[in-house]
Amino acid sequence: MPLHVAFYWHMHQPDYVDPARRVALLPWVRLHAAKSYYDMIRLAEEHPQTPVTFNLTPVLVRQLLQLQRGEIRDAWLDLARTPANALTAEMQQALLRDFFSAQLDNMVRPFDRYAELLAMRGSDLRPAALEEAARRFTVADWRDLQVWFNLAWCGYFALRDLPTLAALRRKGRGFSEEEKAVVLDAHMELIRRGLAKYRELYLAGRTELTASPFYHPILPLLYNTDFTRRCMPNSPLPATFSFPEDVREHLYGAVRFHEEVFGKRPTGLWPSEGSVCPEIIPLVHAAGFEWMATDEEILFRTLEMMRGGAVAADRNVLFKGYRATFGGSSVGICFRDHGLSDFIGFNASKLAARDAARHLIHALESIASRVRDNDGLALILLDGENAWQEFADGGEAFLRAIYQAVGTDKRFRPVMLTNYFREHPPKTELTTLHTGSWIYANFDLWIGDPEENRAWDMLRNARLAFAEARSQLSEAARKAAMESLMAAEGSDWFWWYGPEFQIEQKPMFDELFRRHVRRVYEAMGKTAPGEVEKPILAGPPKRAYRVPRQLIKPQIDGRRTSYYEWHGAGSYRPNAGEHAMATSESVVGEILFGFDLRSLFLCVQWAGKSNEIGANAVRILFTEPLRGECRIDGLTRREQGMVWSLVGEWPSVELAARQEVKVAQDRVLELGFPLALFGQEGYRQIRFSVVVERNDGTAEDHPSEGEIELEVPQELGVGEDWLV
Repeated sequence: MPLHVAFYWHMHQPDYVDPARRVALLPWVRLHAAKSYYDMIRLAEEHPQTPVTFNLTPVLVRQLLQLQRGEIRDAWLDLARTPANALTAEMQQALLRDFFSAQLDNMVRPFDRYAELLAMRGSDLRPAALEEAARRFTVADWRDLQVWFNLAWCGYFALRDLPTLAALRRKGRGFSEEEKAVVLDAHMELIRRGLAKYRELYLAGRTELTASPFYHPILPLLYNTDFTRRCMPNSPLPATFSFPEDVREHLYGAVRFHEEVFGKRPTGLWPSEGSVCPEIIPLVHAAGFEWMATDEEILFRTLEMMRGGAVAADRNVLFKGYRATFGGSSVGICFRDHGLSDFIGFNASKLAARDAARHLIHALESIASRVRDNDGLALILLDGENAWQEFADGGEAFLRAIYQAVGTDKRFRPVMLTNYFREHPPKTELTTLHTGSWIYANFDLWIGDPEENRAWDMLRNARLAFAEARSQLSEAARKAAMESLMAAEGSDWFWWYGPEFQIEQKPMFDELFRRHVRRVYEAMGKTAPGEVEKPILAGPPKRAYRVPRQLIKPQIDGRRTSYYEWHGAGSYRPNAGEHAMATSESVVGEILFGFDLRSLFLCVQWAGKSNEIGANAVRILFTEPLRGECRIDGLTRREQGMVWSLVGEWPSVELAARQEVKVAQDRVLELGFPLALFGQEGYRQIRFSVVVERNDGTAEDHPSEGEIELEVPQELGVGEDWLV
């Protein structure tokens, strides 16, 4: 039987609109519309043999419509429209700082004039340096920069469907104000054409459009933030936020809006960030959704729960649809192949398009050879916008190759997901569901950090104030207050709190979140509490990692034998850039570390599939309490060829052997160092860093700056943060 293959592209941007001024403070809705959103639907139109499924979040689509209708302004568009001879010094600094915000190797350096302007600016973005650089720019330079930034964000189909854009690229320099207006007006036309094309192909049954909860909230956390205990049992949490009715409002609002814009009701749901729990199933069903999707790790942990802790040995359980039930309701559910999806998102751009496509098709062939049932399904689900910036051609050649191969090879049957579920009603029931998201199968990026918890407390106070005043408010006031509450419940604000992601715009996200909360009180005729006026951001993090919170005792076998064996460990993730797509640029997905009272444990989780390790060697560099190194070679040969060695100030290699240093690599790299190996007892800190030698000859340093510094647990405990 042919293997059903579903391509599911998720498009989302947060609400960048200042609710008071009606201005989008960042331009990514408009810029992605001119590039990826338009490219993706036009490419789907040209490959009818390979129908695909798109997810367009309501909060994204609403901003597209608002821009199209002139209901909001775009601050960066206003800056671009300002005549070059009328730019203030402040505007010039903003242009130099912001108008190279693109993938430099693919969207700036290939164009001689744009690369020249980048060289004129330089790499120093400090205000004094930008002020000095501005003196080198003429009026013609400023205008060319305004044009090139927006022209570089026009995708390959934009250049074909609007030939004037291609002509301006060929011209390259010396643009007029009229030519600049052509580029900026083209962005608005591409928004209009793109939305119309998505609706057209959807109504024709050639593509499927699914929805997400309206403002992209983490549904389980709206239902009850205490559900976090299921996947993060020892994380500090805010006071309980529990409003299941808000889950319902986000779902029902999404259905109404989707039908209004695209002409019919959605049948599929992408729960924001793939976040699920059993309790949302009845609400998803009641809103009219037939199925939803999330990550494979949710399935594996669900099956582990259903089997009393036994780990599923057969990965083939992934390749089919299921029915999830709770409280007398059920909904179809499918799970993405994490490795194949991340290959497209993070690795395919590093290969020639033909080779990347061949790799993906070979993997699908392997799945098809193992899955013999007539309901076999391989789900490839990922961000449908950010990944394509990493491809020199915007991903066109790669996407054409995989669409063509899957659409013509009789071993595959490309499907839209609603059609799949209707043709193959799931035979297997999931009587429970792991509570978590598609990122690490938990909610760590949205709750548990002091900044995140403070934001939840601020939101809870506003929600309780609304609940108390609701019956006394007019209908208009109730609607306005609830709208602002729902906007503040969006996941994106919490994403940027905490130490994981550092970008220049973090204060803007903080301000936008608090403005939404402030407007809740204003809609009720109240003055917002003083806490709403104070930034939640505590400033730059002192460290880019979490310290251990409890003692652990992992089995050093190169496998995540149980989810809980590393629970409570400290963690470090390679520092991300401006969006989620940046988190897997490294071959390392996460480094975990922790103690029992006798050993230090380390775990390196790889960013790709376990059988595609992108590194051959790892070096653990210690600087305190001694200077030493543990080197592990031969990772790609697994345990049969892997060797480890110690060099430096260790008391002796013989002691290391007696103390049983343990190293194992299978799906992850795990290490155990007896604390006695570090010398005399009584030391309180261990400091180390990790160097990963990649297969391409380059190396990664983790952390990218500084070291990981840990307090060693003592027999009587080491402090309030530890759970012994």
